[in-house]
Amino acid sequence: MAHLPLWYLGQLDSDTCNQVIAELSGIEVRDATMGVDGSEKDTRTRNTNVRFGDANYWLADRFEQFALEANKTCKWDYHITGRENVQFAEYGPEQHYAWHTDTFTLSGNPIERKVSVICLLNDDFEGGQFQVRLYNDYDASLKKGTIIAFPSILEHRVIPVTSGIRYSATIWFNGPRSR
Repeated sequence: MAHLPLWYLGQLDSDTCNQVIAELSGIEVRDATMGVDGSEKDTRTRNTNVRFGDANYWLADRFEQFALEANKTCKWDYHITGRENVQFAEYGPEQHYAWHTDTFTLSGNPIERKVSVICLLNDDFEGGQFQVRLYNDYDASLKKGTIIAFPSILEHRVIPVTSGIRYSATIWFNGPRSR
């Protein structure tokens, strides 16, 4: 089997998506930042609100099963040793995240992100499509509850939301720096 760049893993049911939104909406909002140490803020590149679940948030365990399945099935074969906290992102009208990767392979850090897992938690908004760039721009057709995984080195973006609010949950699985 060839290596696959993107893996559709499954579906959370509507009630579970609504539960995640309700639980994570109560956490204090943070400005979305970027960069190796998360200190950069540039709303031209990333304009969204984020919240983070605690280290033991139950959704992380489910996402970990999906990440490990994708890593094996797609033959990425990353050495995964840990995970970050679930990020809950909220995109209102005109909010977006320009082309970026989720890892910083040239940073020299001993641990780097390997697999990104995303779940779209609602679909009652317009705009806000998730795209991945691999030779061409690819629209990942996500609907409420869709869970996908992809190597964190792939460029991807969320185009601006035009109406409504887009909610998603993301988690990154990491491991030793690539050699």
